[in-house]
Amino acid sequence: MASLKGCHVHAIAQFTGALTAQGRSSLLEDTGFSFVNCKVTGSGALYLGRAWGPFSRVVFAYTYMDNIIIPKGWYNWGDPNRELTVFYGQYKCTGPGASFAGRVSWSRELTDSEAKPFTSLNFIDGSEWIKM
Repeated sequence: MASLKGCHVHAIAQFTGALTAQGRSSLLEDTGFSFVNCKVTGSGALYLGRAWGPFSRVVFAYTYMDNIIIPKGWYNWGDPNRELTVFYGQYKCTGPGASFAGRVSWSRELTDSEAKPFTSLNFIDGSEWIKM
């Protein structure tokens, strides 16, 4: 699991790119990316992620997204079957690129309970190694 909290991602894409390419290959793998209280700015046109693996899992929560985010948000990486197995979500994101209205039908606007596992230290087993 990778959880990024309070980070600022500044893209320098000249054309089109993807912010993430998470490679989860099985539903049983405990992997994924979680961006919490982050900021996405830059140039070019970006997908929030592309399905590198068939069970790719990425969540953005409380994240500011500039207008560089492609309205569809996510890319199946040329494999429509991945649309049935990936987990892509947003939760209370802001900014001109955060509108859920144009997102692909196979992404999710998360509820409070769906977002909770991705916004807590439990997502990365943080209580095991992060000293509070």
